[in-house]
Amino acid sequence: MRRPYMQFARQECGAALLIMLLLLIVGSAALFINNISGRTMASRQINDNSAALAEAKAALLAYAVTRYDLGQGVGLLPCPDVGTGGGFAEGEAEAANCGAQYESVLGRLPWKTLGLRPARDGTGECLWYAVSGIHKDAPLVRTEMINTDSAGLFEVFAADGVTPIAGTAPADRAVAIVFAPGDTLPGQTRNNLGAGVEHCDGNYGASAYLDNNVTINNAVISGTPDTIDRFINVGAVGNDQVLVITREELTAAIEARNDLATDLQNLVATVAACIADYGMNNPGGPTDRRLPWPAPVNLTNYRSTGLYNDTATGVLSGRLPDTINDSSAQTANAITRVLRDCNGSAVPGWTAAMQVLWQDWKDHFFYTVADEFRPDAAVPTVCTNCLTVNGGGPWSAIVMFSGRRLRALGQVRDEPPTDSDTKGVVGNYLEGRNATNHPLFAGTVDYESAVAGPAFNDLLYCLDANLSVSAC
Repeated sequence: MRRPYMQFARQECGAALLIMLLLLIVGSAALFINNISGRTMASRQINDNSAALAEAKAALLAYAVTRYDLGQGVGLLPCPDVGTGGGFAEGEAEAANCGAQYESVLGRLPWKTLGLRPARDGTGECLWYAVSGIHKDAPLVRTEMINTDSAGLFEVFAADGVTPIAGTAPADRAVAIVFAPGDTLPGQTRNNLGAGVEHCDGNYGASAYLDNNVTINNAVISGTPDTIDRFINVGAVGNDQVLVITREELTAAIEARNDLATDLQNLVATVAACIADYGMNNPGGPTDRRLPWPAPVNLTNYRSTGLYNDTATGVLSGRLPDTINDSSAQTANAITRVLRDCNGSAVPGWTAAMQVLWQDWKDHFFYTVADEFRPDAAVPTVCTNCLTVNGGGPWSAIVMFSGRRLRALGQVRDEPPTDSDTKGVVGNYLEGRNATNHPLFAGTVDYESAVAGPAFNDLLYCLDANLSVSAC
């Protein structure tokens, strides 16, 4: 006979096992739900970060378009909010506290300047922002040249710190970066400064927000002009999420809303008219139409306007000059700066906006003068042995403008001091006979013009024997 107490013990043991099984199931379910909830929250934060970063990027590109609309140049972006005050409110770009010329700067996104509400990531933290030294809109230290060839100074890597996101070549480096800093990590202290950070709270210490991923520290920027800085997107240690802006994106944004090609064509025509006006002001009278020497193709600093200086070496082709002391010594012309001092009354198109365009695009201009119109030629100047374009002419001089780099031809336009100089190669700018005719010393030479396409995009304006200017 089964004893009652043994039956009871077995029942009690079975109940305990059932309770343990239920607890195990409930615990596993809770852990599963917590994992799902954690992943959902993390995914939501990433999505919120992405949305905030995208909005900031769009506002920055719109800013660049507006600056171009105002005649300030191609590719200028605001300075960060670096928290120095100086008359700048929270969220404003501190254009007067924006480092030295060509020095990249890191700070908070200038949301007020961009017309945004305080821009926050998925954790509620305000966004941070770095701008390349060449592209910052800082009037006191403005760049001397910025165009579609101006490379950024930022290399950006994926989470492994090795895979590049931007910067495999100078042309691909980022010109600006927007950061979503994420939650506070161990070692970060985001004490509230109070005054001056009423909207974003916290402080302006980059290391309290941006992360050090052992090999790459997002919180550190070199502070040295023309220096490449490296950043990382969500490293193994850290939670920063970044979005980059490239120079191609800047150019595309401007071209989408403005007829940049028309502006540049007008610039080339006007520059050619300024060259012609020089020849019309020679003291030798109306038959003295001698024109300036070109500037060298190779320059030690392509940004410096003062180095676009004519040279009396007998070479008739090169970059288009501004300073023309050597030429005026031969012609006795009182003009010494053919573009900076171009007569706006004689050349109505030469406006302040045109001067800004010239300054920013000066490395794209090339120039050839006919042997009979060189500064040391005989007077009167005639055109019995001049230049031609596609067999047509004759022309006393040709102003050539190089369009955007043609990838099909492998054109590269990197410049020192950051990169090795490839701007001194004419074939990296001009195509066909326009490139191979350099250097020209004498004789009748035929240049070429064609419809812009993947293998040619030079724009030519020519001066005839009477110095009339036309597209050719």
